[in-house]
Parts: sequence; structure tokens; C-alpha cells
Amino acid sequence: RRSKKCSSIRWCLADACRLPFPDDCFDAVLSGYLVRNVIDVMAAFREQMRVVKPGGRVVCLETCPPEPGLKGFAVKIYTSFVIPMVGRIISGDTSAYRYLHESTGCFMEPDRLALVIGQSGLDHLFFRRFMLGTQAVHVAQKRKNFLL
Repeated sequence: RRSKKCSSIRWCLADACRLPFPDDCFDAVLSGYLVRNVIDVMAAFREQMRVVKPGGRVVCLETCPPEPGLKGFAVKIYTSFVIPMVGRIISGDTSAYRYLHESTGCFMEPDRLALVIGQSGLDHLFFRRFMLGTQAVHVAQKRKNFLL
């Protein structure tokens, strides 16, 4: 926060469903590990759509429930036991890492999240899973002729 390179950034703590910004004010909205932690995912995406300019992008990075099969089983073991243990060793806190596993397991699959993004009014362009399928990045765009 003290870097001269970032001197034009204004930090703000706000409700993801009620952002304190005017309509159509950002070229892009980026979120990381946000929507898994809000009560109303659709409202959060509608709010992101409100503040992004027409033609602007909304990019969402989120964790994914493990995929079925052997790889998914291995990921489930890793996230439920290994990550909390390493978290306890490094930070002394296992609860945050247990929450990560539990909230990810309860969250929607990327294809379902893509539907929600589309239902919010954004044009969902694509998503891509990575890190053994445990993460997904979604890219959407506000229509250029969109009127609020």
C-alpha cells in the first residue's frame, strides 16, 4: 500500500453486493476467491456488471469442488488433510484452511457458475480450470449496448 507505483490506488472495504462506485466506471472488474464467500452470488455479479463500462470485462478467479474420479479423490485428501496441516505448521491456524476445504466443497461447479454469470446479464465468454482442476478463472463481458 505504500509503494509509489500504487499511489493512485484508493483502497476500499465494501459489500460486494453494494459497491460504492457509480455506474459504468471501471474498464474491468477482477475478483479472486470472492463469490464463494457471498450470500447472493447473482447479486454480486449484477453489481460487478453495474460498475463495469459497456464492453468491459469481469474476471473471476475461484476454487472448484474436486472433479469425480481418482484425481478428484486425491485432491480431496490433499485439501482436507495436507493443506490444513501445513497451514497449522506455518501459521498456527487450521480453521482458515479447513474453511477453504469446506467452502470449496459446497460451492458450485464452474459450469454452474458460468450459468449464474450469464443469468446476471453478463455475456459469459469462457472459463478455464487449472491447478489439477482446483481453480477456475471465468471471463465475462458487459454488452457494449447495455443500458441499466
